[in-house]
Amino acid sequence: MLCRESDCSQYVIGDQRNETWEFVSDSTGIYTNVINNKKLVRVFKAKYLKDKIMLEFSSDSVSKNRVKMTVVLDDIKENVVKGTQTITGQDNCSARFSVELTTPQKK
Repeated sequence: MLCRESDCSQYVIGDQRNETWEFVSDSTGIYTNVINNKKLVRVFKAKYLKDKIMLEFSSDSVSKNRVKMTVVLDDIKENVVKGTQTITGQDNCSARFSVELTTPQKK
């Protein structure tokens, strides 16, 4: 992920993030697990709408930093999925990241 625009103090244009995203489903729905440094850092609720994937995450009410994240993955190809992640912070700041998901390389 690469930060494209931001008016939040914790996100700077040019920031890069490298995370592992796992798409999973069970009887309750479709989810995306986000893993960083081998730790689960968030779980997005996922929806597939026509030709795009929508992901949503909101921190819980007891979190110190309230945040809402939405992801629209709308450029879906066989080996790469691209889209935009928007993060809205507790002080109504927002940051926009371009997202590029690739399949893991076989070892």
